[in-house]
Amino acid sequence: MRASKLISAGRKYLLARPGITEAILDNHLTQWQRQKKSTLEALFRSMLDHAKNRGGMPNYIGDIENLAGVLFEFHPGEVVRRYSTWRDVFDEIRRKKVKVPGRMERGNPRNSWVIYTKAVISCAQFLSSFKDAQDFHKFVATFYTNEHSKLALPLLLDKEIFGFGFALACDFLKENGYPEFIKPDTHIKDIARGVGITRADTDYGVFKDVVAYCAANGLVPYEFDKLLWLIGSGKFYLNDLSVRTNKWEFIESVR
Repeated sequence: MRASKLISAGRKYLLARPGITEAILDNHLTQWQRQKKSTLEALFRSMLDHAKNRGGMPNYIGDIENLAGVLFEFHPGEVVRRYSTWRDVFDEIRRKKVKVPGRMERGNPRNSWVIYTKAVISCAQFLSSFKDAQDFHKFVATFYTNEHSKLALPLLLDKEIFGFGFALACDFLKENGYPEFIKPDTHIKDIARGVGITRADTDYGVFKDVVAYCAANGLVPYEFDKLLWLIGSGKFYLNDLSVRTNKWEFIESVR
């Protein structure tokens, strides 16, 4: 369907929810304008937040601010200098008796803390290869040449960072000031398929089709992604507000 009609229908649907105003909706859609990080420490902290954002891991890892002392206030270069492997990070968390919500089982490869400390080390190694945040921003910009090169960046992060995966890599990029990316999560996939934007059955395929749709219709991918996500989730998190939505109802209404 025409993008203008889809956007209009999406906005109308959300603005009909109790308590949702134009200002609240627009604040969520344009949040990317305020999210670009100015230091490697801020990028490292954000990357670690995204690394735990899967399954039930947030419940086992908890607030990563508790790890600030172990991770030298989230300085990636210092983490690489002080720790050789994930085991060193794991053992230091125990040595400093950091309070964590989940059980730490060093010999269990499926343990959330084993998986997470592996991600900590790989994130630190990756980010420490940049001299500062501006150097990282320039690196990201080199992938903006065309739609194919843009796809390569989350694929690269997927390989470089343990446990990240394609969808989490996309989420990290879009939530850190890079609006050309979308996260192919369950809401985006369901709605994009439902309204005929894509028929893809993989995260990679959905990403490619949705970003191409945005490019063809002059849309900012982040803003389009956020609109669909709000329709699917009803979570206006910037205002600590949740409303009842039904993405299947919305899909039927626009068909």
